[in-house]
Amino acid sequence: MVVTGSVVGVRRLLRPWVILTVAVVLVAVAGVVLLSRDARPATVDSGQLRDAVTPQALTAHLDALQRIADAHGGNRAAGTAGYAASVDYVEAQLEGAGYETSRQPFSYDRTDLTRATLRRTAPTPTTYAVGRDFRPLAHSGDGSVTARVVAVDLALSGDRATTSGCEASDFTGFPRGAIALVQRGTCPFATKVDHATAAGAGGVVVLNQGNGPGRTDLFAGTLGSRAGIPVVATTFELGAAWADAPGTTLALAVEATVTRVTTENLIADTPAGRADRTVVLGAHLDSVPEGPGINDNGSGVAAVLETALAFGRLGVQPQNRVRFAFWGGEEDGLHGSEHYIARLGEEERRRTLLYLNLDMIGSPTPAASVYGGGEPGSGWPDGSGNAQAVLAGFLASQGVTPGTVTFRASDHASFLAAGIAAGGLFTGADEDADPCYHRACDRTGNIDPAMLGLMADAAAHATLVFAQSTP
Repeated sequence: MVVTGSVVGVRRLLRPWVILTVAVVLVAVAGVVLLSRDARPATVDSGQLRDAVTPQALTAHLDALQRIADAHGGNRAAGTAGYAASVDYVEAQLEGAGYETSRQPFSYDRTDLTRATLRRTAPTPTTYAVGRDFRPLAHSGDGSVTARVVAVDLALSGDRATTSGCEASDFTGFPRGAIALVQRGTCPFATKVDHATAAGAGGVVVLNQGNGPGRTDLFAGTLGSRAGIPVVATTFELGAAWADAPGTTLALAVEATVTRVTTENLIADTPAGRADRTVVLGAHLDSVPEGPGINDNGSGVAAVLETALAFGRLGVQPQNRVRFAFWGGEEDGLHGSEHYIARLGEEERRRTLLYLNLDMIGSPTPAASVYGGGEPGSGWPDGSGNAQAVLAGFLASQGVTPGTVTFRASDHASFLAAGIAAGGLFTGADEDADPCYHRACDRTGNIDPAMLGLMADAAAHATLVFAQSTP
């Protein structure tokens, strides 16, 4: 997962229902979940639930996922034996706690990049190294193009704040067949590529933003779904040099194969609670093929799983049904959550109160963040601000002032597209927050245990608040 949205301070939300929720948070942290004057008191309060989600249990889950990856070629990617063993582990834990589980099998085509080359043919011939000077973005299209490089609304000096490629108007007059040079920042990579493709670009090069540590070197990124043209990332230095040299021509080629992947989601529901007000807490269970995926996303899996087990141990009787979901195929394009939404149907979508997503919540140099987009006019469904307020309010009560992130590069995007309110937690995926992002070193030593514990507490707390909320 790559974050391209801006990170800002948590904004005050003024809707009356959000103010009520903040009040709920403050009371719940004190030890009682009070949701309305005539609501039944919770059988378990936030403090009891958080105490039951122990650091030792979270670590045990991460250790188990690490052992699974080590025994299956170093990863837990969707469609592999490592992923199947991960599903078996989570299912055994849930069934041992008394849950009835269900699996949702599905298939999709995955694009596997097999080779990439990049050469400058003019003004001075130069050959660049994949993995050092450039790398394809996940879901790049395949193909080859030799063409002039055309810079698109770059900001190469000052604070380097840019919306390069984020608007279709950025490509007004763009010469068809040229290679678009766009700058990282503000909007998703996919948006930039979509606009470039519509303008007739033969390929896209995304240079790093260049506005601070971790934003200058080569970076990893994803488009979420397969592009129709080759797309690669490069360093700020190289991209700026190409932009400053008139007549720069590049020869870019990306080769890929298409593989049919069959995998599955795993679902478990609380036996009690109103099904017409279902709260879903989810995390993707698959890793990338390059590594075991302990921060991305064993961290989220551990928190969802241990919240479910704590609900069972404490005998929580929620007013609203809670669904614990473990998604497959996220790293290949959100396929598991998209399959889940497609199976729901319109009536079941209306019966889903909220989705809470946990993806990368134990980064080694963490930046505690909650999902934003709950403000009026943000385009996120009503109720998303409620989740933002509860999560931010809890973290603030623990002495942490979170930022907000507005990316749609994880499973919550599938729910937002279906009009379902969503929120979530995140601690960073860039070079500063997690230098092992999508690499073989994303092992158990790549976790900040204190941050993972805090985020797991926030997730458990918010799940209980919404599980006990009344209309």
